[in-house]
Amino acid sequence: MHLKKTKRNGRVYLSVVQNYREGNATKTRTIETIGYADAYESEFADPIAHFEAYVAELNEQRRAKRAPIEFSFPRDCVIDADCTESARWGISIALAYLDALEAKRAITPGDSTCANRKEAHREVAAARRAFEVFAAERVLHASPKHETWERRASFPRRCDFAIDEAYRALSVIAAADGRIARAMRAAYERIRPDHAPLSCARVVLGTFAFNDVDDVDSAQNRHPSARHAVCLAMVLDEDGMPAGYRLIDANPDAAAVRNLARDVKESLGAQRIVLVAGRLSHADAIMRTLAASGDGFIMHRPLETAVEGMRHWVVDERGYTTSRSGNYRIKSRVRSATFEADDGNDDEQPAEAKRTRHKAAARRLRVRDIVFWGRDYALRKRGGKSDAAGDDLDGYACIVTSETDLAAPEVFHSYRELWRLAEPFQVLESDFSPSPYPTPGDEHLRAHFALCYAAFFALRLERRDLGWRYNAAQVADALGRMEGSRLAENWFLFGYRSDVSDAIEQAAGVETARRLRTRQDIRRGIAQARKHIRGEGPAHA
Repeated sequence: MHLKKTKRNGRVYLSVVQNYREGNATKTRTIETIGYADAYESEFADPIAHFEAYVAELNEQRRAKRAPIEFSFPRDCVIDADCTESARWGISIALAYLDALEAKRAITPGDSTCANRKEAHREVAAARRAFEVFAAERVLHASPKHETWERRASFPRRCDFAIDEAYRALSVIAAADGRIARAMRAAYERIRPDHAPLSCARVVLGTFAFNDVDDVDSAQNRHPSARHAVCLAMVLDEDGMPAGYRLIDANPDAAAVRNLARDVKESLGAQRIVLVAGRLSHADAIMRTLAASGDGFIMHRPLETAVEGMRHWVVDERGYTTSRSGNYRIKSRVRSATFEADDGNDDEQPAEAKRTRHKAAARRLRVRDIVFWGRDYALRKRGGKSDAAGDDLDGYACIVTSETDLAAPEVFHSYRELWRLAEPFQVLESDFSPSPYPTPGDEHLRAHFALCYAAFFALRLERRDLGWRYNAAQVADALGRMEGSRLAENWFLFGYRSDVSDAIEQAAGVETARRLRTRQDIRRGIAQARKHIRGEGPAHA
């Protein structure tokens, strides 16, 4: 509330009013009428100063007493077609985590292509805000950028620029992608001094493919070149927290993996890496290369091309540990294996020369084979076929690892990181249509992965603060449901609560399960959560 002073015929009329926002407009509600200031000159030396102090006291009393809020609605009131606002409390908590990790600070005026200094600063400010909007939405779910932008009215911070400017900001974000990753890791290590070491880094390879939907000929046939693929190399510490990422060729060979391992060690200080990967064309050569440098691997082993002995071991019922429900079973064995290098450079050599060279380069290693069977996986593989028509290997997945000291469940936990990357980094084809907001393809792709990495990091930190009690889908779903509808004036009504949402709010250090909030409450909550996440304030003294 504040004291409103209105001039009328040379006199000042006083009233106590409260501002609130409706749509993009600020409106005022009268709380109390006081009258003309000069009518109180006989009582107070300075009537305006007196009533300003009176309003300040009213505000203090309201804060101290948490006075009830009253609204009245006509029975036949209707929804305002021009005002369908909502307030997204879950997005606000995600934003507090992004703030705590200092993601947007890595975007600087040096990333702008504007020669004019003032314009460069304006472009960077827009890029930082666009980064917040897109990354915070990605914490909750994968959504096309244009759809995210259409919901910007519910974002807790102002976004007063057009969507084409937001798309232009992608080039600025792309220029800062490496610094964003480094800044977030540095902030994480600073606010979580108990973080896991990077002495042995997990490097998870995930391949993402998509079509450029506008790359077609006059007959609307898609050009072969329209299919794009890229491999994300996500670096995780021993706690599963991100330490950086690289974008490499979608089908890496042994040389590419060797360079990747060297880069991770030199830039991040890792002493050793363990590569986690699905199907790779040069799997044997990659495994041999990693073993030669003292590094490790956890990789998919295709059963379709497995030798008869391997297939027999997989379908043999002996040795399996079965879950209580009977829906899953797992077994493993340690064996000695030979890996032959295949660098792809000897296509012109005679077959005998190839065999001789590969035999000389072969390396024997002790590895662990782990086979997993899942009932749901088997049904999906069979696609509704009868048991008789199904392959004996339906439902089985096999991986091979050099980490023989790890138990089978630990290995599968690391291997599942492949699946955990799929949705957070999903490439949506509708995002990469160059019209009507053209962005250079390589810059758009780099910006996409920078945004996804920031969202992935924020969600991982949130799950870590929750003690890893809930998976990513549970946390993201709860954040998405924590949304309030506008009730009246500046007040929003929230109606979702669960064990997960309570845990999220407690971990963020904010009030739990409040039914009513204003936009000011939400902005104040972001600041409170940011301090709590960083370990600042009296609770962490």
